[in-house]
Amino acid sequence: MTNLPSDPVWLRLIPFSIRKKLAGRANLHAAIHNSGWIFFDKILRALLGLLVGAWVARYLGPGQFGELTYYIAFIALFQGVTNLGLDGIAVRELSHHHLCAHVILGTIYRLRIFAGIGCWLLAVLSYGLIEGASGSGIYIIGLVGATLVFQASDTVDLWFQGQSQSKRTVVAKAIAYLLVNGIKVMLILMQAPMMAFVVVIAAESLLNALAIFIAYKSFPSSDSWAPSKEVAKKLLQESWPYILSTLSIIIYMRIDQIMIRNMLDERSLGIFSAMLPIASAWNMIPGTIVISISPYMAKKYLEGRAAFNNALLYMFRALWVISLFAILFTTLISSFLIPAIFGVQYFDSIHILNIYVWTCLPIALGVGQGIWMLNERKSKLSMIQTVSGAIASVLTNWALIPSFGLVGAAYAAILSQVISTTLINLLISRKLFFLQIGIKPPEWAT
Repeated sequence: MTNLPSDPVWLRLIPFSIRKKLAGRANLHAAIHNSGWIFFDKILRALLGLLVGAWVARYLGPGQFGELTYYIAFIALFQGVTNLGLDGIAVRELSHHHLCAHVILGTIYRLRIFAGIGCWLLAVLSYGLIEGASGSGIYIIGLVGATLVFQASDTVDLWFQGQSQSKRTVVAKAIAYLLVNGIKVMLILMQAPMMAFVVVIAAESLLNALAIFIAYKSFPSSDSWAPSKEVAKKLLQESWPYILSTLSIIIYMRIDQIMIRNMLDERSLGIFSAMLPIASAWNMIPGTIVISISPYMAKKYLEGRAAFNNALLYMFRALWVISLFAILFTTLISSFLIPAIFGVQYFDSIHILNIYVWTCLPIALGVGQGIWMLNERKSKLSMIQTVSGAIASVLTNWALIPSFGLVGAAYAAILSQVISTTLINLLISRKLFFLQIGIKPPEWAT
């Protein structure tokens, strides 16, 4: 078989049977190519985050590492609002209305700037009311909270995603990320105090913002960004359920860390937090797949429900295989990996990791369903799911942590994820539930 002129070079490197099916499909090629660059970015961040993060954890020890994690988790509770739930909506709109890209981007950027500043101030005020304004904690929250404002720069990333040009921001952000992690290594070698790492965390978001805007200068939209009040109103009318959903997701992803610190101690939080990068590293795979195929799936939706549902079914089956492999592999290597990279002081993290890693499966299914909800414009269902998950997380952690400690927190994470991403669909959308478990929905499913 001869490759068509439009076929990319990488297509020649894969098996003939797969190459035959992919040849000539330009839109799918773009999605796969874009996926590759996003996947590279996720891999780089996961590896450096794990290795350098483990070195930082080992250097600080469970106590100080737990303290640092608490500040980051506290700020993370406000991140659910700063992006305004617009990522998926923006990619869809940029795909469907290419000529209006400058208006869409300009509107989202301005909205996120205002949201970031508001959340920053609210975070500092909330911490002061809860923990008190005395001590170094309030200053640390102020520094780390600055990242909420710089997150507005991720709007540029939406432009590149919509154009299948993620390579441009991946390279720029990778350079910034390598620089930041190099500084962290230097701080360890210099035996710097914890506050120095706080400053680097705040500086990282600034460097990322600069890198993204430099990348945009080389591949800008056709017109200057032009915010529109009408577009802002339209976007927020659709996105507010996603805002609440994202906030709920962050609550049930982070509230366990807040509750561990308050119900146990900072050392326990350090032990628990040490294994999180390993368990969460696998989540980049479904996340990357979904982000990259979003434009492709939007076009599938326009072809008809049957084509769209079949594509979803294959996607969910792939997510099952990927997730089960990740769980098995992690369980096999955990007893060697934790002591090797974190040290014996984090030995208790092994058992917690072997339990917590099972969250990979419901998380993958939850990420995948985002495509269905976005194209079906069912954002309110997402809100129901995530609010249910947040409530389940608070209740299960409250019930299990006092009796079972960190093991209870790990089981609470699994339960809350399963409830919010899958089981709740039996009540609100049985068709989606069957797609998630990899079965073609029966005729009666709605």
